[in-house]
Amino acid sequence: MSQNNQSINPILSKKKQQKKPNSKDQLAMKYYREKKYQKASELYEQLYSANPTNYYYSYLFNCYNILKEYKKADRLVRQHRKRNPTNYKYLIDEAYLADLNGNSKKAKKIFSKLLDNLPSQRNQIMQITSSLQAKGYANIAVEVYKKASSEAGSNYTYGFEIGDAYMYSGNYNLMLDSYLNHLVLVPTDIQRMKSKLRMVMQMDINSNLTGILKSKLLQYSQNNPDNIQLADMLLWFSMQTKDFDMAYRQARSIDIRFDNAEKNMMELAYIAYSNYKYEIAAKAYGYVKDKKVNGPYTANAWVGYYLAVCMAAEENPNTDISIYEDLENQGIEAVNELGINNITSDLIVRLSEITAFKLSKYEEAMEMLEIALMNPALNSKKQAELKIVLADIFVADDKIWDATLLYSQVESEMKNEPIGHEAKLKNAKVFYYAGEFDWAATRLDVLKSATSKLISNDAIDLSLFISEMRDEDTLGFTLRKFAGADLYMYQGKLDSALFLLNKIENNPSAYISKEYALFKKAQILVELGKVKEADSAYNLLISRYPMSFKTDNALYERAELLRTTNNLEEAKKLYLIIMTDYPESIFAAKARKMYRLNEESEKLEDENYILNSDY
Repeated sequence: MSQNNQSINPILSKKKQQKKPNSKDQLAMKYYREKKYQKASELYEQLYSANPTNYYYSYLFNCYNILKEYKKADRLVRQHRKRNPTNYKYLIDEAYLADLNGNSKKAKKIFSKLLDNLPSQRNQIMQITSSLQAKGYANIAVEVYKKASSEAGSNYTYGFEIGDAYMYSGNYNLMLDSYLNHLVLVPTDIQRMKSKLRMVMQMDINSNLTGILKSKLLQYSQNNPDNIQLADMLLWFSMQTKDFDMAYRQARSIDIRFDNAEKNMMELAYIAYSNYKYEIAAKAYGYVKDKKVNGPYTANAWVGYYLAVCMAAEENPNTDISIYEDLENQGIEAVNELGINNITSDLIVRLSEITAFKLSKYEEAMEMLEIALMNPALNSKKQAELKIVLADIFVADDKIWDATLLYSQVESEMKNEPIGHEAKLKNAKVFYYAGEFDWAATRLDVLKSATSKLISNDAIDLSLFISEMRDEDTLGFTLRKFAGADLYMYQGKLDSALFLLNKIENNPSAYISKEYALFKKAQILVELGKVKEADSAYNLLISRYPMSFKTDNALYERAELLRTTNNLEEAKKLYLIIMTDYPESIFAAKARKMYRLNEESEKLEDENYILNSDY
């Protein structure tokens, strides 16, 4: 046993010996963090004396300066410089110490000597400027960069580095000048430039920097009209700030001046569409579609243009039937010109929806889709999309069992895809319309765990509604009225839907059903273009039934109604209520996005006003 102990003890002893040197180090660091600099300096003196590393030097130097023991600090710097003659950091420390002592003359002399004897290696220049900026000498760092870039044989401009130094000193005008001048000299650095400016814009809390950047980009672009990189930067900036009007003008200008810039316009159109700016999206897509026949983007531009003008029309409560007739003609023209394929299938979907749901030409829409479905070039997903729209039109035309056959086909063919789940949800709604509530509930239960959150939420919503209505009216009369009203709404028979909803509202024993009826009536009033009445109905629901399952829904739909009628301030208030009072709502994420987009639009208007006032 004693032999075993003897074999273990040296190891234990060795471990203790390894820890022992660190204990003083740890204690010194503890004192330093606790701001007990006198005690820390005494320990760091011992540590540095035993092992004069850069690490111990830095802490000891800081302690001396904080304690204003400048003589000790000066002795330490000179001693350490002798050990590290090629490290410029300690020369800068000496200048810094001179400044602290009030000896600015000595500091200037050191910096002058440094500038006269700069190394040629870039890594050493970076080391010098890093040390200068760490000590607050950003202006000297700029001088070093400029001197280094002007040296014979230097092929590096240090443009970004000079800009960074100006940023650290808070001189944003010179920072941007440096960045942009660098881009003029080194156009291949455009991606690096975008990354740099993206970082600058993220730092800009009050938008002051963004405003300066915009005016600088305009100034440099106007002064260098043949510089495509500057033109591209202005386009990039307008996209980053979501100034889509400016982005369109710039993308068009780039295409006119430099040609073959349709890709820029397509990107702008896509982003504008994603941000609900359908008119600008249509304008951008339209520019590309009208520019070239059979160009690389022609088909996609046609489809994007058509989808955008359709969305713009549907968002406008004043759109009349003549607009939809024109959209139908445009869609037919596009299909005749481009044919039926995987790109144009999205256009065919929208065209058939306009033809059926806006113009009530069900047979024409069905024929259009059936012809498209015969095209073997369409992939399975595009075929499924066309089948779903055809089934939707069957429902609108009162052919609900034909619809369920098509929905079931898509369910079977695309069972593991989101579009298959969408078909299952629509099929469940058909059974609900038909009064087959048990069948509908069974399908909805399966969809509650669907991967698509939207489909899952819709399934939960309808399932909960069926359950609530059955609890309130066990005989199912109220639920049948709702199912009939919903089918009439889908078919555009709004007067018939209102008749059933009024009957539900007038039932004295109904309570929960009244809030649902009021919500659906508000939706019908929107469809009828009765904006004020719809707004009042939503407001009544929100105030009368604040705990209703439909309150958050009503808040969001009312906000959207106000947004599309340009009452943005009131819309923002409602988005904010959803975000703060209903954070778990499925509409919270949408409300957050719309609130942010409205904030960005207002900020952009303010910036443009200020900028235009300055010129």
